[in-house]
Amino acid sequence: MKVAIAGAGIAGGYLARLLGEQGIQPDLYDGMDHATRCGCRSCGWGAPEGIRPYLAEVGLDLDEYRLESMSSMNFDGLVAGTPLFTLDKPRLVRDLAFGGKLNRFNLPPEKAGDYDVVVDATGIARSFLPPCRSDLTLPTMQHRVAVEAKDGTGRIGAGVFGNDVPGLGYLWIFPLGRDEYHIGVGGIGFAGHGSILDRFYRESSGRFSFTRLCGCHGSVRVASPYYSTPVYSWRNRDGSDPQLVIGVGESVGTVSPFTGEGVVYSLECARLLADNWLDPEAYARSVLARFAWMRRERETLDYLLSPAGRRGPRIRDRWRFYRNASRSDIRLPMIEAFRRMGSLSRWVDAPGV
Repeated sequence: MKVAIAGAGIAGGYLARLLGEQGIQPDLYDGMDHATRCGCRSCGWGAPEGIRPYLAEVGLDLDEYRLESMSSMNFDGLVAGTPLFTLDKPRLVRDLAFGGKLNRFNLPPEKAGDYDVVVDATGIARSFLPPCRSDLTLPTMQHRVAVEAKDGTGRIGAGVFGNDVPGLGYLWIFPLGRDEYHIGVGGIGFAGHGSILDRFYRESSGRFSFTRLCGCHGSVRVASPYYSTPVYSWRNRDGSDPQLVIGVGESVGTVSPFTGEGVVYSLECARLLADNWLDPEAYARSVLARFAWMRRERETLDYLLSPAGRRGPRIRDRWRFYRNASRSDIRLPMIEAFRRMGSLSRWVDAPGV
C-alpha cells in the first residue's frame, strides 16, 4: 500500500512518525513555501505543557524545544497562571519530519493518483479534501520584534488583549527569549490588522522601543471539525481500487475557535488517525466526538457575528469562554472571569479600522 502525507507540519510530521512505528512508511510532501523567514505560517508558537506526552511517544523531549515560559499572562487586565510556553516550532517541525521520506515540494495533483491513501495535512489550504461544509477563517498578522525597555522599565509581559481590537479579535504578546517577541493580531469582521499593531507600538513607545525583525500574515481555520466535514472522501481511479483521501489537523478544523490554538489538538488528531488507520468512518466519529466542544465554540462565534450578537455574549457564551480557559489549565477566578469575559473582545460594537 502506497501512502502519501501532503503537508509536513505538526500534524503531518507527527502522523508520519506514528505510522512509521506501525511499519508504514509514508511519503511526506511539503514545499515549505510559506514566504516566511522561519518557514512556518503565521503563528505565535504558543503551546501548553500537555504536548509533552505526545512528543515523548515519538522519542522527542519537549524541553529541547521550549523557548520561554508564560506561567503568568495578562488577559485584558486579568492576570492568571498558565501552563503555556513558547516553543521553537520550526525546529520541532524539522525534527518530526527527520528520518521520514520528505520530498521538499508540494504533492502534485497528477502524482497524488499514484497513492492508495492521501492524507491531507495541508492545513488552511485543504488541498485534497472537498470544501468544508461551512468554513470560517481568522485572518492574522504577526511581527517578530526585539523589545528594549526604557529607563529601567521591566520586561513587557505575555498577554492576550481584546478590548482595543474591533470586530471579533485579539492581540497577543508571546516572548521568544533574548528579549524577542511575537506580537500579532487576529480577528474576523475588520480590516487593518497592521494599523492595530502600529497603534500598539505607538501607545507602548513611552516604556519600550521596538525593532521589527520580520513579519508575516495568514489565516487560521476556526470552523471546528463538525463544520469542516467531510473528514474523508473516496476518489475513483481508472483500473484501480478507489483512493482514500483523509484529513488531519487544521485541514479538518482541529483548532480552538476561541483562541486559534491548534498544536496540541493537531497532535491529538494525528494520534486518532493512527489509532483508526484505514477505518475512516471510525476516525471521523472519534474526531467529531473528541472535539465536540469546538462546535459549540464555533456556534458562539457565529452568534457574535450575527445581528443578535451585537448585544454581547450570552451566559452560555461566557461559560464556554471560561471552559476554554479551564481546558488549557489557565487559572482564571470564575466570578471575575465571568464579569470580564464580555469585554475580552468588544465583538462587533466598534467600527472597522
